[in-house]
Amino acid sequence: MTMQRAHAQGVSTTASGNQESVTGNSQRDEPGTETPSEAQLVRAPFKRSRLFTRLGLLVAPYHSSATIATNGQLVSGGTAEASNNVSVTFDLGYEITKDFSVSVTSGIPVKPHVTGEGAAASLGVLGKVRYGPMIVAGQYQLPKIGRIRPYVGGGAAYAIIFKNFDGSVKNLRVNNNWGSVVQGGAEYELNSKYTLFVDFKEVWLAVNAHGVLSDGTPVNARVKLNPSLVTVGIKFHLPFGRSN
Repeated sequence: MTMQRAHAQGVSTTASGNQESVTGNSQRDEPGTETPSEAQLVRAPFKRSRLFTRLGLLVAPYHSSATIATNGQLVSGGTAEASNNVSVTFDLGYEITKDFSVSVTSGIPVKPHVTGEGAAASLGVLGKVRYGPMIVAGQYQLPKIGRIRPYVGGGAAYAIIFKNFDGSVKNLRVNNNWGSVVQGGAEYELNSKYTLFVDFKEVWLAVNAHGVLSDGTPVNARVKLNPSLVTVGIKFHLPFGRSN
């Protein structure tokens, strides 16, 4: 009888242990209690946006000239010259495909002064103007050469006049105007986030101006600014992150 009771207790203990094991296994198999694997904890890489921006330092030498008229009569041999400028520019762009993109370029408004030359040299500084150029352009990306990718492009420029400053011409008024632009440059990819660039734009842009001289003589001018825009800077995509 003693042996039978001991045997029964052993069977009961074994069955209880098996039941606990089954219960433990079923709890581990439940989806809510599953421990995530190490691979599942690794964050998937971000997809790089097609939107990008560029910040740069710009140098703008002008290839300027002008036709000047007083009292409706052309001043023969009279012309004008605009002073060179330095500014900071920024682009906002979108990559339509891997090879084609569009961008809008603007920057901190510049303030060139316009000086009479030739037969108009005696007038000295005709005036100054603060304006902000805006350029809308498309770019074609050429094949890469290592980390360097050259590009070409073209588009339209618009001069927005913010303020006029009188010189020898009083009551100076300068009008906004459209122009055209061609573009070329190259980008050097540092990594998936940042790219260095150098950019060259040739702009054909003229503005009309009018005012009066100190003796009340009306004066009109058409000033060709025609700047060459040389920019170096950095480009980055939004949002930041690794590309696929």
